[in-house]
Amino acid sequence: MDGSLPIAAASRTKVRAATPLARRIVFLGGGGVATLAVAAFGLWWMLGQSTAPVATTGETARAVRERMVVTVTESGEIDASKSTNVTCEVDGQSTIVWVIEEGTHVKAGDELIKLDSADLQERVSTQDMAYKTSKAAYEKAAQDYLITQSQRESQLSSAALTVKFSLMDLKKYLGKELAERVIGQEGKAGFDNLARETCLSGAALQSNRKFQTDIDLAGEELSRAASKVEWTRTLKEKGYVTGSELQADELAYRRQQVAQDEAKTALDLFLLYDLPKAAEKAYTDWMESKREFERVDARTKSLLESAKADRDNKKEALALEETRLKKVQDQLAKTTIKAPGPGMVVYDTGGSGWTKVAIETGATVRHQQNLIKLPDMAEMNVKVKLHESVVKMVAESAPAFVTIDAFPKDRLTGKVTKVAVMPDRSQWWLNPGLKAYITEITLDSTPAGLKPGMSAEVEILVDTRDGVLQVPISAVFVDQGFQVVYVKTPTGIETRRVDLGLSNDRVVEITKGLKESEEVYLFKPPNAEDLKLTEDEMKAKKERDRKPSAEAKAGPTPVDAGLERSKMPVQPPSAPPKATKPDAAKTTGGKPAANEASSDKPATKATAEKPAAAKTAADTPPPVKPAGDASAAAKTESGKPS
Repeated sequence: MDGSLPIAAASRTKVRAATPLARRIVFLGGGGVATLAVAAFGLWWMLGQSTAPVATTGETARAVRERMVVTVTESGEIDASKSTNVTCEVDGQSTIVWVIEEGTHVKAGDELIKLDSADLQERVSTQDMAYKTSKAAYEKAAQDYLITQSQRESQLSSAALTVKFSLMDLKKYLGKELAERVIGQEGKAGFDNLARETCLSGAALQSNRKFQTDIDLAGEELSRAASKVEWTRTLKEKGYVTGSELQADELAYRRQQVAQDEAKTALDLFLLYDLPKAAEKAYTDWMESKREFERVDARTKSLLESAKADRDNKKEALALEETRLKKVQDQLAKTTIKAPGPGMVVYDTGGSGWTKVAIETGATVRHQQNLIKLPDMAEMNVKVKLHESVVKMVAESAPAFVTIDAFPKDRLTGKVTKVAVMPDRSQWWLNPGLKAYITEITLDSTPAGLKPGMSAEVEILVDTRDGVLQVPISAVFVDQGFQVVYVKTPTGIETRRVDLGLSNDRVVEITKGLKESEEVYLFKPPNAEDLKLTEDEMKAKKERDRKPSAEAKAGPTPVDAGLERSKMPVQPPSAPPKATKPDAAKTTGGKPAANEASSDKPATKATAEKPAAAKTAADTPPPVKPAGDASAAAKTESGKPS
């Protein structure tokens, strides 16, 4: 042999809805090539070869033209298409004291759940005291009404006195005539001009006279100080006094000048600021007291009306005690939950993982909570959550295969009957960025022993193509923004551009640039030449680098994730692992081959190539067993299995 590895007889494209783990694997890109390779090798040994594998040993692989089946695979749970919900009708929260065993077949009227009724029994026993309690409450409300009425009268009287005294303060400061003029103008007259009013009187006029008197006295003192300075200066010239005495008299004269200036300034400040400020404050206090009177009137009136309403309500409460007693008795009866019709008991846990609600003895349940479902076992379906990257590939009425974990040897058929329009929000708080759509697959038949809640794996048929030219995805790389393969030719290694079609995490369709049976390297050879670009291609590359495409912003596709490995040099394996002969019986499971990096990567390119085909499960060809076990018969030049 020449060391190349033929691709399996039938390539089965398998797309799994992206999970958080799958997305972590997808975004490893070129930086995690070694880790991805080790993870893929470990996954191969754990899962085994359930389909005809694409051999990954050796340095090269041949391009072959074979059939490719595209499916979307996801895990889900069995559920009934129709079911009757049994809810808790007891108000508040209750504790389960007994619950029927799950899976029991019941008929109408059978007891399903008993809730703790001790509290309700106590409430029923205390209803005979409700009349006395209501009567005491009514009498108290009547007394509160009388007290509130008396308080209203007292507070209104106090507020009226405050208004009266505030008006007296205003007239006292400005005088009666000027105060009435200010009130008549509603405070719009300038308070700064009050000093020039001839009718100014009261405390304001008295303060004005005092400041004027201070100015006059300061003038007299200044005149006396000036005369004394003149007399002392004359005596100094005649030698009767010393220079120090003259300086002391001159200093006293300057002090009197300052005192006179201070007195004048004090009068100016009074006329410019203190008088208008005090007048406006007195007027504002009077206005505010009037507003406070209005507020007290409104507040006490509201309190009085509230007390009256409370008294009337307490009176009506007496008539409601009989109604309350009937309601409590009804709640007590509802602590025993009975079956509305026949069916099999299935606990309604309300979710999965952390969101599950236990239905068991001692569990706490709330009002209107779904407790038990009585499913109609005649028609069953499977509910799965498809990631937004693959849900567009699935169409209603698309055929599907279902494998129940409890019956791994049986492969059931069905079809897609419903694809949710909006994503599931039940677990958005765990991963707000994850968008998954609930999809229902109705089974064509219900086998014996099938029960709701069983785990199942669904494989939805998306497309089938014959004669697809394909190579391992590990043989495709990115060079200067273009997808290339490294072709082994008699003259050496050729770097060749290719166009890709359908793809998954194992194989990729080559639509242009490669011929059947040509050999391509599974790694970038160290001596491979870089791709040569034309001038137009260089311009296109620069434009693409400057303005990233929408696909690049949305994240790498499964093919791009594999192509990113070309950014790191990978050496060929020194000791290739031996290939394992595929088990034809396992190909029906549609699981990834040995060299798959991850079975959880959504192949979004498949939908861009061709929309989902509406085929029946009966028309779907089963996976083809490799002809003559060609992959197991392939040998290296040494004669050992490749």
